Amino acid sequence: MNNYNIIRTALVLGAIGMGMASCSDEFLKEKKNYGNFNQTTAYSNYNGALERVNNLYFWMLPTSDGGDGNGTNKPNDWTSVGNPDKWSKSTDEYGGFSIFVDPNNEITYNFSGSNFDFFYVANDVYSPWGHIRNCNDVIENVQKANLTEEEKNTLLGQAYFFRGYMYYHLVTIYGGVPIIDHVQDPILGNDGDGTDLIVPRKTTKECVDFICQDFERAAQMLPARWQNEAQDFGRVTSGLAQAMLGKMLLYYASPVFNRADDMSRWEAAYTANKAALDKLKAGGFGLAYAGNGGEKNAANWAKMWMDYTGSDGSVNEAVFITLHNTKDNVSGQPDYGKYNRWEHSIRPKNTNGGGGYTPTAEMVDLFPMADGLRPGESSIPYDKLNFWLNRDPRFYRTFAFPGVEWQWSEGGVSLSDPSLIGIIPTDVYTTGRKYALWSYMWNDNEDDLEKVTTSSGYWAELLTQTTDKASSHSIYVRKRTDDLHLHTTPFYEYINSQSNPKGFMKNAAPLLAMRYAEVLLNFAEAACGAGHYDEAVQALQQIRARVGYTAANNYGLPSGINGDRAKLFNTILYERQVELAYEGNRYGDMHRWMLFDGGVGQGNIKSTWALTGFSGNTCNYLGVKPLNGTKRHQIVLYCLDASTTDPTEGNRPAPITLDEDMTRTGSNYNDNKVRELAEFYDIFLGRKDVNLDGNDDALTIQYRPTYYFLGLRQNAMQTNPTLHQTVGWHDLGRNADGLFDPLADTLP
Repeated sequence: MNNYNIIRTALVLGAIGMGMASCSDEFLKEKKNYGNFNQTTAYSNYNGALERVNNLYFWMLPTSDGGDGNGTNKPNDWTSVGNPDKWSKSTDEYGGFSIFVDPNNEITYNFSGSNFDFFYVANDVYSPWGHIRNCNDVIENVQKANLTEEEKNTLLGQAYFFRGYMYYHLVTIYGGVPIIDHVQDPILGNDGDGTDLIVPRKTTKECVDFICQDFERAAQMLPARWQNEAQDFGRVTSGLAQAMLGKMLLYYASPVFNRADDMSRWEAAYTANKAALDKLKAGGFGLAYAGNGGEKNAANWAKMWMDYTGSDGSVNEAVFITLHNTKDNVSGQPDYGKYNRWEHSIRPKNTNGGGGYTPTAEMVDLFPMADGLRPGESSIPYDKLNFWLNRDPRFYRTFAFPGVEWQWSEGGVSLSDPSLIGIIPTDVYTTGRKYALWSYMWNDNEDDLEKVTTSSGYWAELLTQTTDKASSHSIYVRKRTDDLHLHTTPFYEYINSQSNPKGFMKNAAPLLAMRYAEVLLNFAEAACGAGHYDEAVQALQQIRARVGYTAANNYGLPSGINGDRAKLFNTILYERQVELAYEGNRYGDMHRWMLFDGGVGQGNIKSTWALTGFSGNTCNYLGVKPLNGTKRHQIVLYCLDASTTDPTEGNRPAPITLDEDMTRTGSNYNDNKVRELAEFYDIFLGRKDVNLDGNDDALTIQYRPTYYFLGLRQNAMQTNPTLHQTVGWHDLGRNADGLFDPLADTLP
């Protein structure tokens, strides 16, 4: 008998065509702690084996909290989903030095301060190797179980997918890792002399081949769409497996692995991603609201996270999804509640939210103008104070800024409840439907606004208490919000408590870990790399058409991209930055394309690592500025005044609802409310871009060349002495530089 802590996870989910709230509420309907797991009986019938597969979902599905790669304390601690985690804070989306870009601290094999150990060799439920063991357990035992061929394929396909998914994350971080394709007996002697437990690293190519084989098996075994959607909605499909195969091959074709720009890798990625689109279409997946996503400043595009099957329920955008519920957690009982914390995190403090996420000024400024072109390249002038005028429709659903409504439902909670005094400014609004964001500050010392923390001054409407002004911000991440103006039946149950849960925490909103739009952009990039420029451009046109661009202005795309490989790559990566903003993809894109430094210095680590393709420098090739040596900023909107009360409150115009025409031609506005808000900015507010990367203004981002392939921590080398350290990192056993080359097809 093997001892496992098994959590039974019944995926009893609503059908695609049914209301979203009902299916989310049923997710994780039943979980039980079985303690001792009897291997001989668990696989004796289909339902028992299914429980083992369901356990994989519990531990390996992406979570709304995202992951920092610490390897402890929660399921799936490796996947970024758009939160300000170690991954996203290493990009232009968020500020604040993560361990990967901190100029003052370098990650080493024994640097405990890094708090990063994704390789994590400890034998517990949070380790990637524990997840792989559970996948292997399912694969081995289902293969020999007395089940029908169809039942076996259904179960095996899901286990192969999750094993490939785990290895995908390991390989993109470390390159080659040990391949464990069977259940190892942890008792020394049961498998001979114990050498079975000591497995060296495989080459990166061997690992990529192994991952692709797992995804190929899953794609062959799984259905394109589950027949019993009321029971099985949310399970992985053949289309998702093929999409992950395409994503792996795209990573392998990207410069971080493909220094010589080997065209055969791009062609393989193109073929796999094209097959993924075909499989997904066969399963009813596609761009939700493709025919009308641009209506009212991309309102329907914004609804995707609330209703991902579109207006008629016929097309599903959610290729990979984690569902949540609003069930109560009971002390001393199994954890029935599985909440999506995103909404609470992004909501301002004066709604009893978590305080919001601060986007960088760099992200706000880079979004396209209303004609689809970038600021500075567009014929539309960019007003840095009225930054919100004349922007891409998606801008208004990605960011919140002063003077815009952000409606929410308080349900049955009275906003005059004494427990909310000092939190909710009820003298300004009496219901969440009337809520508008007025996130500016006033100060009588303009010089103070240059400081990192803007420590003096006042913020409007209780947005900041006197003790935490440093956390204040004028612009908020709004993306994926459950906006009551668009969605009248919210997924959250609003709670006035100041404990946990509170505010918007109790939330059943789904998490779209991979959307069809991402797969389409993966295909576009692979098609560009392989020279299929027409298909790449057509994919971009589909993405742009959904939010209102038309052939009349070439879908807002720059001219000359069809046939110019570097320029088309640049356009695709820019579209990913906009369309997929704050969804957890940006670090992967920057890592794949070595956008921190363009790949300079790789030849100093090892001569064969120098880029010979992509003009020897990916940033120069693409025409983009490397992130290294830069600083990130936040936008602070302010007025100069010595008052202790808001000097502009009586001059505020009516807030805009985002139903308005947000464009201006010269001094001519197409909507009076928009004109009034712009005049309010012009008359009363100024803009300062304040350093968001720490108290020392001289510090800049430093992503070291060795970080493109992370080295193994000390505990891994001590646990398995056959593990060669990565080139450029110290090998503990040899007391010298590592020998393992993630770019070589041979082992040391």
